[in-house]
Amino acid sequence: MEIGIVSFFNVERGFGRIKTQDIPHGVFVHFSDVIGEAKILVENELVEFSVKETKKGPKACQVSRITDRLKGTIKNFNKGYGFVEEYESGTKYFLHHSDVQGNGFKRIESEFEVEFSPFESEKGLQAKEVVIIDTRFPLEKFANLGKLQQHLESLAQLAQPENWDYISQQTGSYPVLRNYLRQTFKRLEEEDKIEYTTSPDGKEYACFNTGLVTEKQEDIFAYFVRSRRKNSPGSYIKFPKWTLRKFERESYRVMSYFSQQPQIANYISDPTHLVYDSSKRLIPDYEHIIDDREKRFPEEFRQWGKQELIARLRNAISLAEKRVMRNYKTAIPQYYEGNIQLLLPLCLEIPSRIDMALVVAKEHEIYRANTVIPLDWAYQNARLLAPHDRGWLRE
Repeated sequence: MEIGIVSFFNVERGFGRIKTQDIPHGVFVHFSDVIGEAKILVENELVEFSVKETKKGPKACQVSRITDRLKGTIKNFNKGYGFVEEYESGTKYFLHHSDVQGNGFKRIESEFEVEFSPFESEKGLQAKEVVIIDTRFPLEKFANLGKLQQHLESLAQLAQPENWDYISQQTGSYPVLRNYLRQTFKRLEEEDKIEYTTSPDGKEYACFNTGLVTEKQEDIFAYFVRSRRKNSPGSYIKFPKWTLRKFERESYRVMSYFSQQPQIANYISDPTHLVYDSSKRLIPDYEHIIDDREKRFPEEFRQWGKQELIARLRNAISLAEKRVMRNYKTAIPQYYEGNIQLLLPLCLEIPSRIDMALVVAKEHEIYRANTVIPLDWAYQNARLLAPHDRGWLRE
């Protein structure tokens, strides 16, 4: 048996190289030769293996790790931390974004699949050396979406007219609609509202309610067929079990195979969270907003300097509070990471021009504002709850 150091490993394709003193140029290694459930090797990780000579050169076999590695799913990730739920035992390990290797903070989301090293400290179980192995959205894991752009165009034409190109410079790319479908499916999966059936001739179908309607107020559904493509032993990222067939109304013939109509996603448990209560105090965390979210501000605003930016932000929040007192609809609800929050407009330079959105969350007897987001983010998050018929997000 040889002992070597992993020099690199391609997560998506599932292969890499291991260097040893005797073979400095490295030995090829494939994930299928790694012993255990966790297959992704970490750069500079020590491993033990045997060498097999092939026509293409030496190959590592029976690769065992010196350090234990586990596999799991990220849960409840928010504000830079969350948990990893290990697959086999269901044990939860604390996760901080700084322990994720090779990925930026913005790319980490709940339901990402990861491999990690378990660590126990005085504070409890922690996940270290975390490698994200599957960053697909739940919808992309569920189904092969085929020519997605064509499907989006078909859906946009079928549904009531909306500005699905709000954040795009290229008309017809539908970025808001794409995000809406991804987030809607994620919620429906959480609520177990994806319906499945088998037709009399043995064909398998899946379906979910998009939450969109036609101009005649007919519900629109996403229809899927069982995929014929099988997963290859050489692929670490698994191919979806379903294929998107089309977006269509309930009258589509495939719906006749379903015993019950798929239901829409529900995001609201307490309707009072949808309305801003002006009698409650709003406490902004200026230091957190400026220090940790500075890059979210446009470049021209960052050039003002920290003190000037705080002063402008303070004035903008005061103006936003006055606006919502005059019109409660100024506070627009959004859904994010399982919670209802409220968005307030921020005018940082000119009172008549809205530059960003302040995110406000109810906390016991107050409202707390810990972050700001660009208007395109705000538009997408708010669209999950309702179309933007009016208000400052449409301006």
